Amino acid sequence: MRREIFVLAAAVALLLGPAVATADDAETPMNRVSFVVERSRDVDNDWVTAVLALTDDDVDSAKLANRINQTMTWALGVARGHKDLRVKSGGYSTHPVYGDTDRRIRAWRATQQLVLEGDSAEKVSAAVGELQGRLQLQSMRFSVSPVLRRLTQDELIAESLAAFRARAELVRTSLGKSGYALVSISINTGGSVMPVARFERSRAMAASVAPPAMEAGTSQVSVGVNGTIELE
Repeated sequence: MRREIFVLAAAVALLLGPAVATADDAETPMNRVSFVVERSRDVDNDWVTAVLALTDDDVDSAKLANRINQTMTWALGVARGHKDLRVKSGGYSTHPVYGDTDRRIRAWRATQQLVLEGDSAEKVSAAVGELQGRLQLQSMRFSVSPVLRRLTQDELIAESLAAFRARAELVRTSLGKSGYALVSISINTGGSVMPVARFERSRAMAASVAPPAMEAGTSQVSVGVNGTIELE
């Protein structure tokens, strides 16, 4: 009985095998072309992010934490006085300082950051100048604001899709085909920001510091369309 079942199954497989292979061959795309088009635009940076920090050390970790907390409370009050800016606390870390000749803990060092963001380089610069009396400016970055980036991307998407259609038509006519069908398409958005400017400052700061000079510059916003067409 088992031998009969085995022979029957083998016969069915032999009969269906060529049919299945023929169906797979028929479904294999023969006239598909994939390509990418991209459109980009230089956009004025309208958003600035400044990172300031307070670093201090002490042999007494409790006294160190108290000084850090008091100074950052002052800094937050000053920053919030600039109503047009976004203010948020950054990272806060404490770590031991070891001796040069042994691995004994000699002191504790703590660092806390303060982040300022706004759509005006002049306003951020003014706030930074005021805070630099007691904090150090670590970095400053210029970028395109989310609103302007989204509006620019919408325009570039329309341009990219038009360019994709034009490229597809060029491929069709160049290969002498009567038409084409869209198989798949994807839209990729991206772009770059200005390099981050980093600053090294001495811990001994003057009571009044001139605001840093800044130039926002531009960033490139890009949109790419990746698609596949099937020629008819």
